[in-house]
Amino acid sequence: MSCALWLPAASVRAQGTSTSSSPTVTFSTFGSKLVTLKACNSAGCSTVTKMVTVLDPRPQIVGTTIPVLVGTGQPVTLQDTATGRPPLTHRWTLSDIASNSTVVTGDPATWNAPAVPGVYLAQLQVSNGDGSASSEPVPVTVVASTFADVPPTYWAWKFIQNMYARGIFDPCGISPFNFCPEGNITRAQMAILLLRAKEGGAYVPPPCVTAKFTDMPCSDPAAPWVNELVVRGVTAGCGGGNYCPLNPVTRDQMAVFLLVAEEGGTYRPNTTCTTAPFNDVPCSSPFAIWVRELVTRGVTAGCGGGAYCPGNVVNRAQMSIFISTAFNLPPP
Repeated sequence: MSCALWLPAASVRAQGTSTSSSPTVTFSTFGSKLVTLKACNSAGCSTVTKMVTVLDPRPQIVGTTIPVLVGTGQPVTLQDTATGRPPLTHRWTLSDIASNSTVVTGDPATWNAPAVPGVYLAQLQVSNGDGSASSEPVPVTVVASTFADVPPTYWAWKFIQNMYARGIFDPCGISPFNFCPEGNITRAQMAILLLRAKEGGAYVPPPCVTAKFTDMPCSDPAAPWVNELVVRGVTAGCGGGNYCPLNPVTRDQMAVFLLVAEEGGTYRPNTTCTTAPFNDVPCSSPFAIWVRELVTRGVTAGCGGGAYCPGNVVNRAQMSIFISTAFNLPPP
């Protein structure tokens, strides 16, 4: 069997052929090259043609991945796609408005966002022995961010920041400083959140002298808060002389908690219910009028698909939005 490899003249500066089984070809220009292999024996010949793309040895930046919104102190990953003869050097320059620059290298590279909020310009330079290429500067907005587990791109970020700034929500951990947005809200925690939302983050209830519930002794740090809810007519407990402080708050319970805490213990929504607020909260439900009132006030639009999901547990991120809206405490 004989083999021949050749390159049509139209695709290279000069036509070349080889009869080796594994030839080495060096192209003098970049672009699309047509390569044909012809193998023959006494029975005949077979030909295969392939298009080969020869890249420019000089660096070319195909694209970059740069987050445009990050939090102060957040580790930021910078990535790019580039072509060119290896090895390539990736050099990222991040400059502030005063042209102070920080340089990080690599692909990917990690840039620790500064502690000072502002707009920073990120620019990439890729280089090798044949030359270099630079990207257009990309503005990266650095905003004040409190919690390590709630970056500015998190869906409830501005509400969580708002609740913390107002002193309504506490962090869930100090090292690292976290918020635990997916963590549940217990009935004990709900008492604290409601009173802080109503009275302000600096509010402290009267001390507990006589426990209102058998499962909330005065030695419990949340007892003064729960007692105050009882005094204000917000809660009568969970039955049997108990408050069930560790039980998570569900969406139907939340509707009552929010409205009575905001309006006072004697408040009741309009009891007329001719159209169910959601397909899973019929008028026969004792929570229907409360849920409907939340809808009227723009506090909730349900959980999707025409449903409210009344039995679902409310997490900390969701509650930050509900409280912000119900108590008219919008983010700045």
